[in-house]
Amino acid sequence: MVTGTTNTSRLSELRKYSTATGFTKQYFSGGTYSTDGVDYLTSISGVSITYYLGGIKYIDDVANEITTFIYAPSGTSSPDFINAPYYKDPKKENIISNPKINDDVFIVRQELSAFENNYRLEHIRNLSELLTYAGGKYFNIVSNT
Repeated sequence: MVTGTTNTSRLSELRKYSTATGFTKQYFSGGTYSTDGVDYLTSISGVSITYYLGGIKYIDDVANEITTFIYAPSGTSSPDFINAPYYKDPKKENIISNPKINDDVFIVRQELSAFENNYRLEHIRNLSELLTYAGGKYFNIVSNT
C-alpha cells in the first residue's frame, strides 16, 4: 500500500460540463479502483470527498484542504512492475566524448504578406458568405451551439 498527502486536489478532473448546482450532478459518479469517478457513498458532505482516478483513491479533506492518496499495487502481476534483468557491459565503461554538432543548418522562412489573400473579403456581402469563407478557401462551418 502506497499512501501520501498533498495540498492539491484532482477533483476538478472529474467535473462535468454542466450548469447544475447539486454536488451529485457536478461530478461523474460510481468511483471504484477500476472506474474513475466520485464515490458518493463514502463521501461526507462538507467534510470529505472520496474519488478515484487511474486506480488511485483520493480523499479530499474539505476543512483542512489536504488530499490523501492511496494506491494498492497488485504485486508482480501489475503492469507497473517491470521484471527484466539489467546488464552492465564493462567494455563500455568510461566512454565519454563531445557531442557532434552540425552548424550548417539553414532555416528557410516564408516571405508572405499577412494580408496577401484577404483582398477577396471586399466581395463578401452577408454573414452567411463570411461563415463559409476561410482565407480564400470555402468550407462548410456548422455551428453546434
